[in-house]
Amino acid sequence: MFAVPSNVGPLTMPNYEALAAQGIYTLANGGKVFAGQRDDTFYIDLGSAFDTLNFRRTPPILTPAEDANDAVNPFGNDLLSGYNVSSIAIEVPISTLTSNPNAVIGAYASTARQKVRVIKDQGENDNHDAGRWVQVSRMANPLVNELLIGTDKKDKWNASDPSDEAQFVNFYLNSRLATAINLRFGTNIPTTNRTDLVNALLKYPAQPQTGTCGRNDCSELLRLNLAVAPTPPASQKRLSVLAGDMAGWPNGRRPNDDVTAIALRVVAGKLIGTPEGNLALGDGVNFNIGAEGSNLTANGIYTVFPYLPTPHDGRNRRHIDCGEPLANPCN
Repeated sequence: MFAVPSNVGPLTMPNYEALAAQGIYTLANGGKVFAGQRDDTFYIDLGSAFDTLNFRRTPPILTPAEDANDAVNPFGNDLLSGYNVSSIAIEVPISTLTSNPNAVIGAYASTARQKVRVIKDQGENDNHDAGRWVQVSRMANPLVNELLIGTDKKDKWNASDPSDEAQFVNFYLNSRLATAINLRFGTNIPTTNRTDLVNALLKYPAQPQTGTCGRNDCSELLRLNLAVAPTPPASQKRLSVLAGDMAGWPNGRRPNDDVTAIALRVVAGKLIGTPEGNLALGDGVNFNIGAEGSNLTANGIYTVFPYLPTPHDGRNRRHIDCGEPLANPCN
């Protein structure tokens, strides 16, 4: 099996979609696998979000019409537009994971680096002593480390396993993001005793929803209820479960789920019925702007495996900044 070459440009690769299709391999268990460059479908007004929630509308509330439109970015700018990402896509039958088609499974991904020690000698060359592999990052649910875990513990969180999440439970119970939203917009979102965040992010549905971590019963995993059928691409809602589409995050995570808006609303108290939780909060970015290729819905959802759009070519790719055609003003 081979990784597909990157999309150099139309002269070198005049039919890149056909080339990429040759990199889709069928597995012996009936699944599929692909490795290669694809369009990065994650969309967020990254600069605004991390400039202490300095969104381009104050407060960052969408109107009902804006919130219902998954194909227009009302006031935000997609700072990841025009970028590609090296991707590995794997599709496997449920039967290869569990014999229970109604099971709820959990997963996470981690990155490891090998420790290297440089030994200085008296000659011209240094000696490099390769050591053990060390985990340096992990991810299950999106934006947990970025928005929930305190700055002084982020590296430790990245190096820890999800099964040891109990040591970080205070970051879920006492939400720093909720505090930041209150300070920024004068809201009154509960910042302490946020047991709803513990239950939503650290527990399986069958576990006691106590909002506390007993012995080995909290783990930060991306969970998927296999009994919930996938929603066809044309019918998918970017707000997933908040819009009645039960096949999206936090029940798994699809490439086009609006995880930024969902996370903001849950932290604002959507699950516990606060007034702020019922507001249409968001960064103003509703979809992946500028997706290219065929097999796309009107709002840029790629409908076939590997479920990520055709990558932008190296000659003509365009990142759409604020103030440019198709984008919102730089306010």
